[in-house]
Amino acid sequence: SNAQIVQTSSGTPEGNKSKWKGQFDFYVQDAWGVGLMARKEFNKYIGWNVIGASFMSGWGKYETPDNVGIVNARLMGVRLSAPIYKKLSIFAEATPGYTYMYVNLPVDTWFYSGWRKTKAHFFGLDCSAGFQINKHLALGYNFSFFANKNGNSHIHWGRISLIF
Repeated sequence: SNAQIVQTSSGTPEGNKSKWKGQFDFYVQDAWGVGLMARKEFNKYIGWNVIGASFMSGWGKYETPDNVGIVNARLMGVRLSAPIYKKLSIFAEATPGYTYMYVNLPVDTWFYSGWRKTKAHFFGLDCSAGFQINKHLALGYNFSFFANKNGNSHIHWGRISLIF
């Protein structure tokens, strides 16, 4: 029975060491994005997304980072994982925060020709689910939700994560 209660010097059971993890994300769809996240993993099932940031832009001719961008700052989220087979596991996470969006695109219609310039501040929420292939690679889906007094919007992303 003593083998089950062996403690490390940190005072946690041997199989439940909490650790800090970093995560680099690459987002893809008809646009692109990059992000970083710092996470405290309490055990192999529960993690706390402490702080993160990401930037998204487009692929098109005028959708360059100086014309189109979404800047996200995320705090205090949660990540839940469940092992499936050997090193393969599934995960789900939700991380709220702040989003700043800017758009500066050309508009050419029969009644107006010029540039559409928009800037907005939002409450943002990223919800993700997917598969962690091994301890350094995860593939998943990311749903970004934005809300402010002018209305709500959302974007769907594919996400490739490198965990270090």
